[in-house]
Amino acid sequence: MSKTKFSKLWYLVGVLLLANLAVWTLLSQTRNTDFAKLYFFDVGQGDAIYLRTAEGNDVLIDGGPGDAVLSKLGRVLPFADRSIELMLLSHPHADHTSGLVEILKRYRIKQVLLSDVVYDSATFQTFRNLLEEKKVQVITPKLGQRIFLDRSTVLDIYYPVVGKFDPPPTDINDVSIVARLSFGKSNVLFTGDADRGIENLIQNLALPLSAEILKVGHQGSRTSTGPEFLKAVAPDYSIISVGKNSYGHPHPEVLGILQAQGLTPWRTDERGDAVFALYADRVEALSAVAPEVAP
Repeated sequence: MSKTKFSKLWYLVGVLLLANLAVWTLLSQTRNTDFAKLYFFDVGQGDAIYLRTAEGNDVLIDGGPGDAVLSKLGRVLPFADRSIELMLLSHPHADHTSGLVEILKRYRIKQVLLSDVVYDSATFQTFRNLLEEKKVQVITPKLGQRIFLDRSTVLDIYYPVVGKFDPPPTDINDVSIVARLSFGKSNVLFTGDADRGIENLIQNLALPLSAEILKVGHQGSRTSTGPEFLKAVAPDYSIISVGKNSYGHPHPEVLGILQAQGLTPWRTDERGDAVFALYADRVEALSAVAPEVAP
């Protein structure tokens, strides 16, 4: 056999091996598991949360500022997966919207959960234009709505109470979507940048608030996470998505409220991404998280 033919043969073998490896990698990453995986990404001063359900559906909640979410998502999405089943924008501020603009440009988004609100910003307008251009189905959230993320994972909407804000509130943070994720007995409460007034409203509606994981509102601002609300949620883990900022986030008052409940929050600015496995009967921290609940 000539040297040329020998080289071509080994080249073909190499290609086949790589193709085989790619197929097995794809199969291993897309098969169903007995747990969902939840990431709170460190993207600076803003929120970006990714959920991979037990049946392999992808959910992205907010995108943070800039495009840091692209590299974060690229590391954890299964090989060759370029679609996201549900995108949720909690509210139109740029520290939640900017990264989603970049995701929309590069991924196929099947549905977007978005409050019906008018907000005058170039970033939000770009986001809305991309939704229209790509013909993405937009769902307007309201209290009592239940969204099935797969056959065993649900997202219950607690706020907004009604579908349309007309006129929009003075503080656009007050359109933040508040939702509770449930997988079996495991629960996560997402609060966007909702303030204590919204927290009190949800409590007064006697909605089930208990959750193993709480996404602390508004990067730990003193306007969110009141002591009674925190007591009602009674989380095992609290996450503050925060970066370098001039707002004083997280505020010492909020850190004190968390400490009084025996919680040491996971701050993304200090500890990076927080990662959890959600089983039907328990939550496991996959990052190097020390137990937060005081003995």
